[in-house]
Amino acid sequence: MGGFTSGVNEWLGLISGLLAVVAAVLGLPPLIVRLREAGRHRSGKPKMLLPSRTQLVDRGNEVAQALQHLDRGEYLISIEGSIGVGKSALATEVAHRLAERRPARKPGHGFTSLVWFDAHNSVLSLADLARTLGLATGSPALSAASAEHKAEALRAHLADHPAVLVVDNLRLTAADAQHLIDFLRTLPSGSLAIVSANTPGRLPAPRVLLQELQLQYMQELLLREARRRSVPEIVGADAATFERIHRLLGGNPRAIELFVLACSRDGRSLSDRLGQLESGSTQLADALFSVVWQEVNDMGRSLLRVCAYLGGSADAEQLRVALAVPAADVGALVERLWSDGLLSSRQQHGVTVYTCSAALRLFVLNHTASGETVSFAGRLAEHFIARFSQDWEDAAGAGAHIEAIRLLVRDLHRREAYEQCVKLFEVTLDIFFTLGLFDDRIELGWVAYEAATALGNDEQRSLALSVISSTHAVRGEAEEAARTAQLGLGIARDAGSAREIARQLRCVGFALFRAGQAAEALAVVKNPQEDAEKIARAAGDPNNMIDIQSLVGAAYWHLGELDSCEQTVRRFLEACEQLPWERGKAYAIRDLAEVSLMRRAFADSGLLLRQARQIAEEYRDVRQLVRIDLTDARLNLFRGRLLRAHRNARRAALDARQLSLSGEQSEAEATSRYATRALFMPWLWLAAYRRPRIRFTSQTVGGD
Repeated sequence: MGGFTSGVNEWLGLISGLLAVVAAVLGLPPLIVRLREAGRHRSGKPKMLLPSRTQLVDRGNEVAQALQHLDRGEYLISIEGSIGVGKSALATEVAHRLAERRPARKPGHGFTSLVWFDAHNSVLSLADLARTLGLATGSPALSAASAEHKAEALRAHLADHPAVLVVDNLRLTAADAQHLIDFLRTLPSGSLAIVSANTPGRLPAPRVLLQELQLQYMQELLLREARRRSVPEIVGADAATFERIHRLLGGNPRAIELFVLACSRDGRSLSDRLGQLESGSTQLADALFSVVWQEVNDMGRSLLRVCAYLGGSADAEQLRVALAVPAADVGALVERLWSDGLLSSRQQHGVTVYTCSAALRLFVLNHTASGETVSFAGRLAEHFIARFSQDWEDAAGAGAHIEAIRLLVRDLHRREAYEQCVKLFEVTLDIFFTLGLFDDRIELGWVAYEAATALGNDEQRSLALSVISSTHAVRGEAEEAARTAQLGLGIARDAGSAREIARQLRCVGFALFRAGQAAEALAVVKNPQEDAEKIARAAGDPNNMIDIQSLVGAAYWHLGELDSCEQTVRRFLEACEQLPWERGKAYAIRDLAEVSLMRRAFADSGLLLRQARQIAEEYRDVRQLVRIDLTDARLNLFRGRLLRAHRNARRAALDARQLSLSGEQSEAEATSRYATRALFMPWLWLAAYRRPRIRFTSQTVGGD
């Protein structure tokens, strides 16, 4: 009788779920629709990551022209003109205008963010675009996509999260610029791109051309700046002087601003200053910056040099470390330089970042001895090495320093500071993995490999290759993963290092496992003559031993050997607790949740999943969250909660696709598909899905 009642309850639950789907399709009741759409709700103000506005002079027509293009359905516009003519200010103003719009169905209405990208007078790669957009909007999975699928991943993100992209200081003369042009031409519906282009006519988009200011408006800007800077000689100048200035400077707003700034800090008369410009002895920008430069004290110059070295921007922590001065001194210096117009500021990852213009950056670098940047780089590298040796899982805290770390690893290698280069890579490689910045992990891995080769350190070469191989394997790039793993294994055997042999055996096995060859992977790492786990334990390498246990447990699971899987995973969890390695516990706990699920201990499985999710969310472990969502979907499917199974499986599939986790994507898509079938054919669930199964596809999941 109890079995009959249970069966009836299951049938009633399935019929109720089916009716809920039909009601959602018909629009009744509204609650179901609201629940379904909750994940895609985008109410409230868009997230703005834009520079502050600049008061424009004689640019009303150009602003109106740009907005008209967008009103007519254009999704890409190019703002063009000479250097310093105000392209950046106009692009920023147009973006701010879009953010202020309220009427529905206007272009730019409904976007979730406005994001500014500085191309630094160069071309942005899709990897650069993905990194900045991912970090700015809290979607680090964008950088995890392989180069082949980078554009597709960006389009998928923008389709779900429409954005206004403001691309500043873009130069499209490089041979590799076509990939960015092609991407901008095919933005998803709802997203817009406003480009401040330093190379006219190269974007297939409507052009907004900025001309230099006519005499009347040049005089208006000149007087405004002179009053702001208290330069009475300019304020009281006659018409002939204004004409002379216009002849020398033209109507270039940036040159005018710099000229007034120089005059405000220069003891020479206005006539002498104009005479110097007329002599043509130095270029305009250099002459203007030279005057200001002479008035900046040594510490102020050093601060500008740090900003210039770090690509034009630095936060207070980076400035303090590079200059080796107290934080209070940095604050005073920044305030002075900001008030002088040499620095601006913006918010990034909740931190204030100080920036200098591209022109000033070039000037500063031309007036910086190589020895100074060596000192900056050395201090910053040692600081990051010390910090992330202790906080090697602090992905959230590292977000503001990713660009600096990338620059330092490459620059240290270029300067032949190989030991610092390799060490900085070693302490941050897990952070890049956690944040899903797979492109950087592979690129910097090869840089570290070259540095280790120069040092003649085979163990460090092996480590770098293991990082590269594992990242390729996770992304489903089987050939690259296998090739790199075999190279690493050869180096480890030649060096005779048991520690590195165990590491590379794990890499070879992991590459096989992610390629769908679970039995072959076990044969590599569980070889009686060369057991990788035992070798790692004997070599005193608990981290690699844990990685091997994770791989072995996943392989046993894939092959349906639940007892062996559970025994291995419990050793895995115990090792994580002893190390301790908190983030790693989420991997073992999820595996145990799967084992409990297969044994129909659904309550235990749900409890374990909640524990794993809490850990993964705390450490921003994006790829493990995909697997937790997948297991959650499987749990709901086998419990008959089909709507919830479908929703979680779809989310897991989308996130897995962004991260190039092919196995997880296939399993999640299959789970979603079967949940949908069971919703419309309840008898199918009783016949086929009531009893848990290990997998729906031949693809492998996890193992890292």
